[in-house]
Amino acid sequence: MGDIFGDLKRVGALKRELLSGQPSDRRLARLAGVSHGTAGRWLEGAQFPQDRHGLIRVLDAIRAEAAARGLLDCHVVGNSGDTVAQLLDAERWNTAFEAERERRAQESRADAERQQARSAIEREAVRARLSTLSDPPRPMRAWSARRLGVHPAIPGHPDTPASGFVLPRYVPRPHDAELRSWLSAATAEGAAPCLVIVEGGSCTGKSRTAFEAVRAVVPDDFDLFFPADPAGLLEGLAADVLRPGTVLWLDEAQDYLGGPEGEAVASALLRRLDRDGPFPVVATLWPDHRAALTAPVPFGQHDSHRQARTLLAQAQRVVVPRSFAGTLEAVRDAAGDDPALADALRTGTFELTQTLAAGPDLVDHYENPYGPAGVHGRALMRAAMDAHRLGVTGPLPLTFLEEAAVGYLDAADRAVGPDWFTHALAYARTDIKHTTRALQDVPRTSGMGVEPGVLRLADYLAQHGRRVHRADCPPRSFWEAAHRRLTQPDDLAALASAAHRRLRKRWASRLWFRAAEFGSGPAMSECARRLWSEDRNAGERLARKAAGRGDFVGLYSLAFIPEHTGDYAEAERISLLAAAEGGTFGLRRLSERRLSTGDTTGAERNLRQAGEAGDMEALLLLAGLRWEAGDQNEAERLVTQAAEAGDVEALAQLASLRMLKGDRDQAEQLADRVLRRGSTRAWSLLGEVVEQRGELDEARSVLRQAAAAGDDAALARLAWIVEGRGEHDEAAQLLEQALQAGHAYAVASVALLRDRTGDAQGAELLAQQIADRGDYIGYLRLAEAREHADDPASAVALLETAVEGGSLTALVQLARIYEKAGDNEAALPLLRQAAAAGLGEALVSLALLSIRTDHDEAEEMAGRAADTGFPEVLLSLADRREQAGDQDAAERIRQRLDGEGHADAAIALAMCAAREGNREEAARLLVRAADSGDETCTVTLTRVWEHGLEPDGSPSGPWTWTEEGRSEA
Repeated sequence: MGDIFGDLKRVGALKRELLSGQPSDRRLARLAGVSHGTAGRWLEGAQFPQDRHGLIRVLDAIRAEAAARGLLDCHVVGNSGDTVAQLLDAERWNTAFEAERERRAQESRADAERQQARSAIEREAVRARLSTLSDPPRPMRAWSARRLGVHPAIPGHPDTPASGFVLPRYVPRPHDAELRSWLSAATAEGAAPCLVIVEGGSCTGKSRTAFEAVRAVVPDDFDLFFPADPAGLLEGLAADVLRPGTVLWLDEAQDYLGGPEGEAVASALLRRLDRDGPFPVVATLWPDHRAALTAPVPFGQHDSHRQARTLLAQAQRVVVPRSFAGTLEAVRDAAGDDPALADALRTGTFELTQTLAAGPDLVDHYENPYGPAGVHGRALMRAAMDAHRLGVTGPLPLTFLEEAAVGYLDAADRAVGPDWFTHALAYARTDIKHTTRALQDVPRTSGMGVEPGVLRLADYLAQHGRRVHRADCPPRSFWEAAHRRLTQPDDLAALASAAHRRLRKRWASRLWFRAAEFGSGPAMSECARRLWSEDRNAGERLARKAAGRGDFVGLYSLAFIPEHTGDYAEAERISLLAAAEGGTFGLRRLSERRLSTGDTTGAERNLRQAGEAGDMEALLLLAGLRWEAGDQNEAERLVTQAAEAGDVEALAQLASLRMLKGDRDQAEQLADRVLRRGSTRAWSLLGEVVEQRGELDEARSVLRQAAAAGDDAALARLAWIVEGRGEHDEAAQLLEQALQAGHAYAVASVALLRDRTGDAQGAELLAQQIADRGDYIGYLRLAEAREHADDPASAVALLETAVEGGSLTALVQLARIYEKAGDNEAALPLLRQAAAAGLGEALVSLALLSIRTDHDEAEEMAGRAADTGFPEVLLSLADRREQAGDQDAAERIRQRLDGEGHADAAIALAMCAAREGNREEAARLLVRAADSGDETCTVTLTRVWEHGLEPDGSPSGPWTWTEEGRSEA
């Protein structure tokens, strides 16, 4: 910055050190006609004064204060030799102000010229890169609904052949307004990149919803990029052609994020989302695919979706409901001149999008086959359903379908001629209402035409299969065909996991070995882990081979076994094998175990080994141990080493170390360096350092700079400091800025501070300010604090205010207070209200309370909770009925859950049958539990069948992983 900023800092220091902070910032702000905070930032050299006359008035006031104290002839601290009078001379400041303004004007002109030149060069470079892409971005209006993957609808007149692509009139629902609001904000000038997920089941209208929102909101001068496959997306991202003003369209996002290239895609998207916008990413996704991509990974297991989980965590999610129940009048109005909508309405169902896409007709085609071809075609569809249900994501070879279908047919249906498959395939590919087929062609990933020899299952049937066949285990022919005919390693590994969960252990081993044969690192690791107990050398060799392919789970698992038994030397040996290939998690895990036993020396050695293998996180952990041990020089050396390797967290921590040592200039330079890497972490740490040291003036200055750098959370922290010092006007301004930046939780923390310091009215006022933006976190946290302070009446009053504003969470929290006080009758209607509004948490709480109080609605509520994904509530009711002596009710409830495929219910029924001496029924029920694939029951069932089960449910004989591995070799 220019000299004027250095002089402003010197004036600020003069005011603080020689004039005892006088005149106050508040008085100076009034003189200048600016906010309190603005005058303070001028004197910190953090902001250029836009009004010269206002600045001169500020300096004149400071000069008058210095004159009154007889300090005008004193020398200012520093090397300039200036006196106070010289520093505050008005002419000097007029000259400096004009010089800085002229410098800025020249810089702006030069910047504009450079920007024009850069833009021209960039446009030419972009044109060159676009010419190399197989799927380049195209103008928004060049994309039709059909090209963007929207399902065609039924024609609407069964006696009239379909003509072209049928797109019925669009009837908006409440979620449309939410989606369009997000997209409108995401496409505004200067908006940050944004990922919006449109989530819903098959044929709920996800793609149509997204298409209509994009068409309604996105400006015409935007481009849209719709890559055909993950490779095309990576190609576009690598070519850097997705410039601001581009929409990225990812229909069926699981196809991009769930396959072998999924992590590379997610990582590349995360990098692009950290750059300039506007750049909206519009993706559609099924709920079960989102659950699979975001599921937490157990400690020590391979995390195959870490980047995808990170990506989806920052998405704005809009859920598309299955039903049109709340908008039927609008549908009826639209159906007046739309034959397709009119036809869908005549079915009497609320699930109109499914009917329009011929979903129910597909299911009828599957469930009610006609003629021999229909029975055989149904077997093909069922094999495809099971493949997708158990984890296959790729296209299905015709040879697989033909061989797998045999096991779904009885002896009479198998007694047919050699052309049965041709007729069966024709039935499975029947055109349903001119809209869709059960088994569909797979488009080529590039160019025209379809992939030969493979088909894919219609989405709606795949979802139907998950629902109605969830508790079924496929026949032997399915596993044999998969083993022989599938070649995608991820598909084979997924089927192996599914077989293992169903206790088909021998087939799991064969499929894992087959996946390993095709190059799957995770499958190699799984086989290595299983082989270890039989042949350590073979297990270790395979684990090392997996590590060479980038999968370290095998070596991590092998290291964990001796680590768990205390053989740290052997654990270290195996962990070093992984580290030699770049996998250092084992060494870090071992260091944690050693620290827990007091072996600091061993822990530090393991962290140092991991650091030498390139693990910067390990170096930082080691630095922390050295700092705690008092070896600050070594700690700083380690942090510096990590920082020199370019690690952003290390740079941020090095900045905080410099601040701790009093070198603010170096600390701020490092913080700016981190900021240029796209992170405000360093500025945040600097604020914490000075705040913890109690240097509140310094903290205010640093946090202002952090906020200016883009760390919005710093606004709330700064408000906390200012609020604590009683400067409420400035705090109010900062809190408003924090709320605008979306930091309601941090602002609620300031409300708690007000409450703790006795300003209950101010706390509630701030909670209302947050609520005015549609977030009731302020009321909820205040209520919780007052409840803990034994003031339940005040907590109830706050929650009632939040309830009046529409907070469902407040209803549940209020019900909990009543329940805790023993007033269950007051709690029940509150939970009913929240449950009726669709809050799953309230439904579960209502069901559990009904069970505990033996309320008449207990079974109904528990059943509804089970229907929404909480079967354990209904199981709890069954246990309570059994304890009360009502065995019939307990059995009836468990039979319902067993019929829906819940393994715990089948196991409970099996135990009852065993107690009654019915061993055959107990065994049948336990096989049903195994067939459901519930991983939580696998250990229990393994105690019954050590070697697992055959596909038909009979116990497997003894076998070993070593034997299966040899047979695969």
